[in-house]
Amino acid sequence: MIVQMKKMDLLLYHREKEAFLEKLRDLGVVHITESEAAKESHLVQDLAGVVHLTERVITSLKKIQAEEKIAPESRDLGDPMELLHRFDDLESKKDKLEQDIAVLQKDRQALEPWGDFDPKRLRLLEEAGITMRLFVMPAKKFDTVNWSEYILEVVNRGEASVHFVVLERGEKSDVPEAEEQRIPEYSLSELDQKISDLKTKLSKTEKSLRKMVACISQLEAFHAQRLNQLKYEKARHSLKSEAEGKLLSLSGWFPDANEKSLSQFLNKFPAWYSFRDPLVDEDVPVKLKNRNFPTLFEPITGMYSLPSYNELDVTPFMAPFFALFFGLCLGDVGYGLILLIGAIIGRAKVSAKLRPVMSLGIFLGIATIVSGFLLNTFFGQTIFGGPGIEEHAIFPVGVQIFAPLSAQVGPAGQVFPAMNLALLLGVIQMLVGIAMQSRNRMRTSGFLAGLQPVSTMLMIMGGFVWAAHVDLLELGIGEFTVGPVGIGAMLLAIPEAIGMGVTILGLVTLFLFNNIDKKIYIRPLTGLWDFYNFLTGILQTLLSYLRLFALGLASGLLGGAFNQIAFMFIETNGEINYFSWGLIGTVLILVLGHSLNLILSAISAFVHPLRLTFVEFYGAIGFRGGSKPYIPFAKVER
Repeated sequence: MIVQMKKMDLLLYHREKEAFLEKLRDLGVVHITESEAAKESHLVQDLAGVVHLTERVITSLKKIQAEEKIAPESRDLGDPMELLHRFDDLESKKDKLEQDIAVLQKDRQALEPWGDFDPKRLRLLEEAGITMRLFVMPAKKFDTVNWSEYILEVVNRGEASVHFVVLERGEKSDVPEAEEQRIPEYSLSELDQKISDLKTKLSKTEKSLRKMVACISQLEAFHAQRLNQLKYEKARHSLKSEAEGKLLSLSGWFPDANEKSLSQFLNKFPAWYSFRDPLVDEDVPVKLKNRNFPTLFEPITGMYSLPSYNELDVTPFMAPFFALFFGLCLGDVGYGLILLIGAIIGRAKVSAKLRPVMSLGIFLGIATIVSGFLLNTFFGQTIFGGPGIEEHAIFPVGVQIFAPLSAQVGPAGQVFPAMNLALLLGVIQMLVGIAMQSRNRMRTSGFLAGLQPVSTMLMIMGGFVWAAHVDLLELGIGEFTVGPVGIGAMLLAIPEAIGMGVTILGLVTLFLFNNIDKKIYIRPLTGLWDFYNFLTGILQTLLSYLRLFALGLASGLLGGAFNQIAFMFIETNGEINYFSWGLIGTVLILVLGHSLNLILSAISAFVHPLRLTFVEFYGAIGFRGGSKPYIPFAKVER
C-alpha cells in the first residue's frame, strides 16, 4: 500500500538555521521539497558530481574485485579525491591501451599474409625508381588473367584469395580486378614488439587498478560523508528567506504516522508550522509499505514507475500474477529446484541489501517447481504417465492427479490445457486491473467517473456468458476447460438472459458515463469509439497471454530435445548402455544443453511477465505513475 503523507509548511527564526537542520536530519522523517536555489547552487552541483563519481568508481572496483576474486582488504591509500582522479586516469589509460592494441592487432592480421618484411626497403626501391605494389585478388579470378605483361610474384596463395606483388618502373599500370593494399609503416616483427610493449603497459595499468580495490572501504566512507554533505546543502539552500531575512520558510512531506513526533520536535524551536493533507494536483513523494510476500516485488514496481499518490499500489495485485507467470514460462521441476537451491545458498552468503532479491528468487523457484509438476516436466522429461501420455514417464501413473496441465493426446488430437489456463489468467488479470482502475477513478474524480471501467467489466463478464450459450463464432466457449475444471460449463450454468442483461447494462453504462466531463448528449458518440476500442483491444490483450503457454512449451521441448540428443551417445539398438564410453558425451550434452536452456528460459520467464505487467495489466489499470520516491532528510550511514 501507499503510505499516507502530510505536507509541512514551516517558518523558522533565521538564527536557528544550522541547529534546526542538524536536529531535523537526526529526526529523519521529512522529505524536503527542493527549491530552485538548491538545484542551481554550484556547491550542490559539485557535490552531486563527486557523489556520482564515487559511486561509479566503487561499482567499478567491486566489479574488478569480483572478476579477479581479490580477497577483501581495507587500507588507507591517501586523499579520496586523489584516489578518484587516479582511478579515472588509470581507467582512461586502460581504455586507450586496449584500443591501440586492437588497432595494431587488426593491422597485424592484414599484414600477416605478406610475411615479415621491412617496409623501409620498399621505400629505398622507390627512390631508385622501382615501385613495388601489393595486391589482393580472389583466387578464381587470378587464374583467369593473363599476367605475361607484368613483373609479378605471388607471396601467399590461399583457397579464397591470392596476395601478390607487382614490380614497375615509371608510370603505374592498371592491374585488372585487383585490390591494391597500402604499404604498411611497420614490419610484422615491429608490430609484434609494439603489441607486446602495449600489453606490458596494460598489465601494469590493470595491476594498479587491482591495487586500488583495497581502498573500497575508504571510498565508501568518503561517499557517505559527501552524500550527507550534499543532502545538508540541498536542505540549507531549500530554506527560503522571508521578512527581509529574519525568517526562513521550508516545506516538505512526512508520513502521517510521524505527525506527533514531528510536532514535538518543532515545538522546541522558535517556529510556526502547519500540517495538512495533500491537494489533488500536488506532487507527493511516494513510499510503499507492504508486508511479507508483496514487499519482495516492490523493486519490480519501481523498475517502471512508482504509482502516483492517489493511485492504488499495484504491488500486492501484481506480485502473485508475476510469480505464477514466471513459473508457467519456465515450467520445469528441475529448473525450479536449481533456482530454489541457488537462491537459498545465495541468501545465506550475500549482504543484507541483496537478501530480498534472493528471497524473491526462492519464491520464483517454488512457483517454477509447482508449475513444473502441473506441466509434467523434469529437465524436459515427462514425470507422470497415464491416459493420453504416449512418452516414457518417470512414474507410469499419476498424470490426472498431479499434472492436470500436462499435454495429452485425446480423440481430437493433442490437447494443451496450459494454453487455456493462459487465456483464463489473462481474463482474470484484466478484470482485476479494470476493477483497480474503477477504484482509482472513484478516489480521484468521484463515483460517476469510476463507472466507465465498471461498464467494461460488465460487458466482459456478461459477454462471455452470452457467447457460451450462443456458441459465438463456433469458438466453443461453452466447452472451455482448464484441465479437469469446466469453465465453459460454469458459464452455461448461468442463464443466458442474465448474461444478456449484464452485457446490455454494461453497454448502457458505457454510453452514459464514459466521459462525465462532457455533455450527456455527446457521451453516446464517444461511447461508440470506446466500444470499438473495447472490441478490438480485448482480443489483442488476451492473445498476448498465450506467450505464457508458448514459452513454457518451448522450454520443455528444448529440454526434451537435449535429452534425446544426449542419450544417442549411449543408445545401441534401442537399449541404453550406461557403461559405454559415450556416457561422457551424454553428461556434457545434458549439462551444457540444460544450462543454456535454463539461462535462456529464465531470461524469457522474467522479461515476458514483465511485459504483460507493464503493458497489459498497467493498461487495464489506466496506470499513471510518475511519482518520485520518498527520501527523508536523514544521515546516511556507511
